[in-house]
Amino acid sequence: MERPPPPGSDEQPTIYKFVDTAGIRRKSKVDYGPEFFMVNRALRAIRRSDVALLVLDATTGVSEQDRVLAQKIADDGRACVIICNKWDAVVDKDSTTYDKSVKYFREELPQVRWAPILFISAATGQRVGKIYGVIDDAIEAHRKRVSTAVLNEVLRDAILWQPPPARRNGAQAKIYYCNQVATRPPTIVVFVNDPKLLNDNYRRYLDRKFRESVAGFEATPIRWIFRGRRARDVMKNRQMNGTPGDGGAGTSYPFPHAN
Repeated sequence: MERPPPPGSDEQPTIYKFVDTAGIRRKSKVDYGPEFFMVNRALRAIRRSDVALLVLDATTGVSEQDRVLAQKIADDGRACVIICNKWDAVVDKDSTTYDKSVKYFREELPQVRWAPILFISAATGQRVGKIYGVIDDAIEAHRKRVSTAVLNEVLRDAILWQPPPARRNGAQAKIYYCNQVATRPPTIVVFVNDPKLLNDNYRRYLDRKFRESVAGFEATPIRWIFRGRRARDVMKNRQMNGTPGDGGAGTSYPFPHAN
């Protein structure tokens, strides 16, 4: 599908390729045959896509299959935009309907809680023209790269605000530093003394703090990799922020809490 350039612009038209995956059902209900191959082709299309548009029915809510597809999108590390169709058919709308609807879809689809939500009507054309814009924003977020200095500043603030929890035996995770190693999706490696000491709640906390502190991660998952590393190895390869030749005067990693 071709998107014409803005009026009066010298830009070239933008070409978008949409792959419709409508009709995907549960595997238990799919017999071996044409539908089986169609479903597998659709799932491969999700893996190869730049952005997955998760189209929902605003009048019926979220189905179990919608949750399965959302999990598939998140597992494959694809950028995602939630498109809620039939917004015109929602009755008795008032000033709180939009906020309540956003909250509902966020709670029902925690797998893609970071995905922007766009309420449209294919029948009336309401907000349909905004789909191209959210696709472009999602692609940019999916390819976003952040400097190591910014990432570690955010990580330091997150740790100071809420240190990693300690276990009953006194063991506590010590986070040394992090850096981004890939895009599509943005992938961040965090070096710690023992990854097993970081529970899921604290990992979700880090994800939330990074999204709050660094703009541009909307519409894309952040893939987190926690690697174990000894403190002396970190100190051996530490990066100083002092002036070259001054003996390394400056602040170095690991963070203060990791002493």
